[in-house]
Amino acid sequence: MAPVLRRTLSPVEAPRVLRALNVWTPADAPAGSLHPGDVGWLLRHADATVHLWVDARGDGRTDPRIDTRHDSAAPVAVGFLDGRVLRVTAAPDADLGAVAADAAELLAPGIDRSDGLPVPGWQPDLEEPWLVLSWTPKPVTTRAEPVGAPDAADRVLIHRSAFTGSKFALKHWETMRASPAGHLVVETLVRTPDARCSG
Repeated sequence: MAPVLRRTLSPVEAPRVLRALNVWTPADAPAGSLHPGDVGWLLRHADATVHLWVDARGDGRTDPRIDTRHDSAAPVAVGFLDGRVLRVTAAPDADLGAVAADAAELLAPGIDRSDGLPVPGWQPDLEEPWLVLSWTPKPVTTRAEPVGAPDAADRVLIHRSAFTGSKFALKHWETMRASPAGHLVVETLVRTPDARCSG
């Protein structure tokens, strides 16, 4: 088993994770994989935590698309805790057994599901499988308009109306857009002829 080291990153350190996910997850990635948009959504919280597993030997070849600083510890997996579910995406050549063995340390009472990683004793999350939508920015060719700061309140209102019990607020949208993933966000609003919004 290849040794891995888990690093816990703050939102400010997230660009390395985002670069890794951009390389590892094409727009047609299979369900269950994290993509940069998932991390961007997590970063709506200022205290968000993302885990980055790297090759502990330090001799792994790094991908210049991921590591612009030429760090000798090559990234092998990215994940975060989403409530009681551990969400993980690994590099195509990663040793999942090594990542799973280390991830087991994140196990705590109530955190008993995993998505994308075969952690012994954990069960796949079948109740809430993630649907991976294309996150590749594409030109808008309809009445949809990109969401900017002047439209943010409408965007938040639509989100809250779509998800019962949602606590998503303008401050979360602002934090998410100011995060290292903010430039990846593609949000649109469609206004009806009478100026009402729909997401």
